[in-house]
Amino acid sequence: MRIKKILNQNAVLVLDGTLEKVAVGKGVGFDKKRNDILPRASIERLFVMEQESVNKLQTLLSQIEERYFFASETIIAHAEQVLNEKLNPHINISLSDHIAFAAENIQNGILVKNKLLKEIESMYAEEYSLALWAIEYLSNTLGIPFPYDEAGYIAIHLHSARTGKQNNSESIREVSIISAIIHLIETELSIDIHSKEMALNYSRLVNHLRLFIHRFMQNNYAVMDTDVLDLVRKKYPKSYDVAKKIQVLLMKDFHYQVPNEELGFLAMHIERMRMEKKS
Repeated sequence: MRIKKILNQNAVLVLDGTLEKVAVGKGVGFDKKRNDILPRASIERLFVMEQESVNKLQTLLSQIEERYFFASETIIAHAEQVLNEKLNPHINISLSDHIAFAAENIQNGILVKNKLLKEIESMYAEEYSLALWAIEYLSNTLGIPFPYDEAGYIAIHLHSARTGKQNNSESIREVSIISAIIHLIETELSIDIHSKEMALNYSRLVNHLRLFIHRFMQNNYAVMDTDVLDLVRKKYPKSYDVAKKIQVLLMKDFHYQVPNEELGFLAMHIERMRMEKKS
């Protein structure tokens, strides 16, 4: 197959016959250029993505350490082998992004408790079992002590890659809520979240807000420990203030009564956007 675009030294866009695919493998893009032939033996994973997702993947690979991406790839390959099914290729972006984000928080002393572990273990038993394996693998491979609370979040990523279906009425309300929140953040931070430069951060925020809305519909909140919440509030005061305004918006316009503990997660995502704007 022929290389169409170098994403980074470990991922390239190729033409497999007439079909565009993303080829992943250590060093597959090193010292390569457009139209070079890529041997199949050098490819570890090959999957199809639409152009927008390819762009997000390239942006992600430029922002995170490659070890997080390859750790995610190992987890996905293990999950597909155990489940005997292919996962949605978008998980390559969301899971590696989550692992990198979680690793950063752990190293900064921000340990997010997952109050829904029991429910996740019960509802998504297969995914949760795989997530427990992933936690051990990440801790041993990266040298970062991933807490078992992270197993719940990884299980949700795996489950979403297998299903992720919603009906129209839920989707319409979900889009309306997310749109209102994004508009508020754009106004408060004076940024264009829909710009090309913010594409990855936009995707991250939308994924978080979708999970938040699903938790609200089920009346199950991912409550942050009060000590961790205090740390987030003190470390990111401007972003926390924006999160408080989102809380008021959701109560006023959508009758969502958001507990203060949920604001910590919103503040961390908003802080990412503030930092992206500065950079």
